[in-house]
Amino acid sequence: MDQTFLIEFGGVLVIAAVLGIVARFFKQPLILAYLVAGVLIGPFAFGLIKNGQIIETFASIGIIFLLFLVGLELDPKKLFEIGNTALIASFFQIVFSGALYLLVSKLFGFSSISSIYLAIAFTFSSTAIIVTLLSNRNDLDSLHGKIIVGILLVQDFVAIFLLTIMSGVNTSASHLALFQFIYQLVFKALALFITTYLVSKYVFPPIFRRIAKTHELLFLTSLAWCFFLVIVSISMGFSAEIGAFLAGISLATLPYSTHVAAKAKPLRDFFIMIFFIYLGTNLIFTDIVIAIKPAIIFSLLILLVNPAIVTLVVSFLGYKKRTSFITGITLTQISEFSFIIIALGVKLNILEKNALTLTSLVAIITVFISTYLIANSNKLYHFLRPYLGFLNSGHKKDDLDNLPDELKDHIILIGYHRMGGKILETLKEQGEKVAIIDYDPRRIKELIDQKEICVYGDAVDHDIVDLLSLSKAKMVISTIDKIEESEMVLKTYKQINHHLKFIMTASDKDEAVELYGIGADLVIVPSMISGDYLSFILKRLKKNEVKIDDLKKQELASLQNHTQDVMVEKFTKVAESDKAKA
Repeated sequence: MDQTFLIEFGGVLVIAAVLGIVARFFKQPLILAYLVAGVLIGPFAFGLIKNGQIIETFASIGIIFLLFLVGLELDPKKLFEIGNTALIASFFQIVFSGALYLLVSKLFGFSSISSIYLAIAFTFSSTAIIVTLLSNRNDLDSLHGKIIVGILLVQDFVAIFLLTIMSGVNTSASHLALFQFIYQLVFKALALFITTYLVSKYVFPPIFRRIAKTHELLFLTSLAWCFFLVIVSISMGFSAEIGAFLAGISLATLPYSTHVAAKAKPLRDFFIMIFFIYLGTNLIFTDIVIAIKPAIIFSLLILLVNPAIVTLVVSFLGYKKRTSFITGITLTQISEFSFIIIALGVKLNILEKNALTLTSLVAIITVFISTYLIANSNKLYHFLRPYLGFLNSGHKKDDLDNLPDELKDHIILIGYHRMGGKILETLKEQGEKVAIIDYDPRRIKELIDQKEICVYGDAVDHDIVDLLSLSKAKMVISTIDKIEESEMVLKTYKQINHHLKFIMTASDKDEAVELYGIGADLVIVPSMISGDYLSFILKRLKKNEVKIDDLKKQELASLQNHTQDVMVEKFTKVAESDKAKA
């Protein structure tokens, strides 16, 4: 084994870990730490990596795992629900942003063909960065998360298509050959999608049912399918990312997808870290003085124009202000495809090398700022909300509710998807009137069918708060365990009704103490309660006060009464299927 590589790679991990610890200490995003680590070990600084090919390979694997997991966690039905929104928003954003960047490039003195390359490079947003940040915030399943992922996928398809054409233009001898090339590309895409769909629907269910009993084989087979589609995708002229995403989507409908995703996440996190380090090593800083002015102008346009267009389009399509705003504010950085497009232009002698310097500076500025915009999107929305009156109030799919004309002396339950079901059952037994907020439209549809008082949306959305008669409520119970949103709930609700009692949820004891400090009346830490409950059960078993078989029957009965939980639904189906075969 090459000892030099081990030393280099070990050094990379040590630098990344140290910078990651520093970033976490100052409460900064880890992505920025990894980018800085890449800059430090790259040729611009210490030049630690002599052979960048292996790091590049690891980075490519990271993107494959990222798109595979996005596909796994994205139910195809959800994708179709927001498909039109994603297509329309992507179309207007690509057309208008591209035209503006083309014009600005011309004003800076770039040739027409160079301006086209720059416009295409700056039009698209980064799937890797956005999906990583949304995943860290548990926002992938929110409505704005679904729309954002849909827009990113459309952008990726368009970017790959344009890249393929740009590469083909250099080799095509005539317009007829180019037309034939594009026609074959579309035909291949349809063939790939249809074949993948048929395999996932008719071939996989019986195969995976047999291998699911061995977790290692299930995970290995899933990864093998992912990389098989990657190979097929590359051989057909597409990118590895398309194959990985299709592999994830094709497995998403299987009841084992959650298990596979859980196993794959540590691998994804490791390789994605390498990807951002690799991105940092590729940043080029020669001729900075010449490139700094256009870099600042382009960065400002990307930070303002992209979100403005997407926000307006999504709002026009009927979504609420908050959904529109957060969807737009997320798309404020350039894509990983930007470097590929610019590098292709340099390779074809269409662009000068200073275009890479310009792209590097734009990447640093937009990634740095957008990371903070995404992390603080809720706070930013609440700050700017008084000035967003021109946006739609929402008349679309996010307008699901079953609210009476008047609410009084009620309890507001935030989050029905976890322990909320049991809480609702208990409150109803006590004769309480409960109004439920949840951001999963499937849950809200179920609650509407059950004639429950409910509304779809985010608890910190002022439009939702206005509907809940907060001034007449007596208590708020929140199952949200994200500290940022919990803080926003406490501060926003207390401003409207300072007599409210708050029962909140925290992910750990430090966050619990923080919530108590800003006014929570009671904070629940599920992990600590689980430990206390298990300790209580063990003591009862020791004293022979209860038998473990009786506990098993009680828990199974409880699970069967709460089949709204997706995990319970999936594993119940698997158990029933295995029992029938036995």
